Amino acid sequence: MIRPDSDGRAPWAPWATHDLVRLIAFVATGAVGCAVAWTGASAHAALRDQTGWIVLGVAAFGVAVVGQSLWLRQGRRAVAAHATRVLGEAAALAPEGWRAATVQAAAVAAEAELLVAAEGLRRFHRSDCLIAGGRGWSPLPRRTHEAAGRAPCGICRP
Repeated sequence: MIRPDSDGRAPWAPWATHDLVRLIAFVATGAVGCAVAWTGASAHAALRDQTGWIVLGVAAFGVAVVGQSLWLRQGRRAVAAHATRVLGEAAALAPEGWRAATVQAAAVAAEAELLVAAEGLRRFHRSDCLIAGGRGWSPLPRRTHEAAGRAPCGICRP
């Protein structure tokens, strides 16, 4: 038998029962508000008499959207936490030599990446950065840019 977590959720499920209840409450409130607004607006022929009902309908629709957004956000958080947990367990199971080789390969790749900047600029960029694209700046290693006192670009984050 599978036991739920402390928050009432099965280990593989992104939502607990109370999340579903909250979703139903928000959507039902929004649906009832839209129905009331529809009924109220349909009783009047002039637009000026329908304006308040239209505002109510839009607000009720907003309540339903907020409920669905909260529900999806909770699901995304749960999936991200589960992925982090699984990846952490997978990394712990990897052989020590493999982890060291992976870190070393990443450091070598970062060092080998050539970055671009022009003389007198305060920031260096990746060659595919929106700011550096098509400028014809000469590529240099990161150490050279850092020695010149340049900082990494805040957009491409090299």
